[in-house]
Amino acid sequence: MIKIGDMVGRKSYDCDIIFEVIGIDNETAILTGKTVRLIADALIDDLELMNDERLVREEENEDKVIETITNQSVKKNRKRYLTGKILHIDGDGKYMQKCLDLYKKVGLYAVGIEISEKEIPKKILKYVKYLNPDIVIITGHDSFNKRELEDVSNYRNSVYFVEAIQLIRQNFPVINQPIIIAGACQSHFEALVAAGANFASSPNRVNIKSLDPAIIAVKCSSTSITEPVRVNEAIEKTSNKNEGIGGIVTFGTMKTLYY
Repeated sequence: MIKIGDMVGRKSYDCDIIFEVIGIDNETAILTGKTVRLIADALIDDLELMNDERLVREEENEDKVIETITNQSVKKNRKRYLTGKILHIDGDGKYMQKCLDLYKKVGLYAVGIEISEKEIPKKILKYVKYLNPDIVIITGHDSFNKRELEDVSNYRNSVYFVEAIQLIRQNFPVINQPIIIAGACQSHFEALVAAGANFASSPNRVNIKSLDPAIIAVKCSSTSITEPVRVNEAIEKTSNKNEGIGGIVTFGTMKTLYY
């Protein structure tokens, strides 16, 4: 019997993604991806429990990503450079902790706050004003219902991400101050960028993984304020590359210390 907390796959999709069951309503389960920022629902009869071997493989893949990013970090130069401060707002606390662990490993200063996607527009501005971050991440879970592509109401949480970005830009209109990285799986990329995001998902309405927004943040934080962030270089290490994340010309946030 499927219950809340189980790790499952959808048989109709050949169990291509591992989900955690976060809610059950009659015969329908509400699902969030174990490593992808996707929220979905499925009939309980369509679900299959995932075995431990598959779960371990997923975790090992994430560990490899963290190792790659850590090995290319600026940690060894931390006494010579002041990297950008990150505010990470996430609708999923487990994903947020993974990202915070990555920031810590590469020697970046970050504050993480878990806020449900619907509540982000109501709360984000007070944190941005108080912490004055160089980089703001607005993420969690999202999905697209495959109807009208341009209608933001056809996306589970994109409308909340858009509203949050607009509130920040009303108070901080300079596009680089702060840098905003927004979106989740299948989010309305164009709407997020139009609202004022520097980087966003998802140009091709594909899934992104838990660490993808953090990978972009690491690149922005460790790029000099005098140099543009190389967009293609930044997204090369994300799960679906330019299909999953895109952006605009943006300068980095790292300051060189002279003493």
